[in-house]
Amino acid sequence: MKLNNWKKWVYIFHMIGCAQFILFTVLGMVFYTGGTYNNPTTPGYSFFANFISDIGRTVSHSGESNFIAFLFFSIAFFIVGISLMPSFLAFPIFFKKEHRLKWISNIGSIFGIFTAFCFAGITFAPSDINPAGHIFFVYGGFLSGLVPSILFTIIIFLKKEYPSRYAFNFMIFAIILVGYVILLFAGPDNLVIQVTGQKIVLYSFAICLFIHGYGTWKFEKERITKE
Repeated sequence: MKLNNWKKWVYIFHMIGCAQFILFTVLGMVFYTGGTYNNPTTPGYSFFANFISDIGRTVSHSGESNFIAFLFFSIAFFIVGISLMPSFLAFPIFFKKEHRLKWISNIGSIFGIFTAFCFAGITFAPSDINPAGHIFFVYGGFLSGLVPSILFTIIIFLKKEYPSRYAFNFMIFAIILVGYVILLFAGPDNLVIQVTGQKIVLYSFAICLFIHGYGTWKFEKERITKE
């Protein structure tokens, strides 16, 4: 692998991380052993009554071992976390010749790396074993994720060579994430609304970043071809 091609592989790893997140969390739902916060007798996983965090419990709400679902959950969050870190480090390189954009992208990437760290950290803080740690990583990931989504929207719009459709991608996700943060802290105490909102934002996160990974991979590939 040529040295100037390393970023292409970083973005491929990034896309794999996002795709497996969707796949393994869905598999975790399939193998969840039952129960919800309000009703421990509910069979299996209820899409509108179980949080995604429930998949990552070592013991489900029904009181049964949840090892297989926990394993899929752990793989999903850990891999997506470590796959995003290198791409957040690499992304500011696109803006190294433009001083203002470089600093904005650096700030966005710092918060992006922390967001990725929080996603990986959720693996080690199941909600039934370490609820305080779990809440820290969940809230930290959502709140810090707002910063790169907003800043990357701005810098992609400002960089003429970078296709603006990828800025709209981040803009849509930023709007979704702002809505969820409001729901999280000021929304109704309604389990269905909270659970549905969480799924919308997490899968929007994975899809948005997959599209971003594809865009950066394509942009880098075209840049290398021109050299």
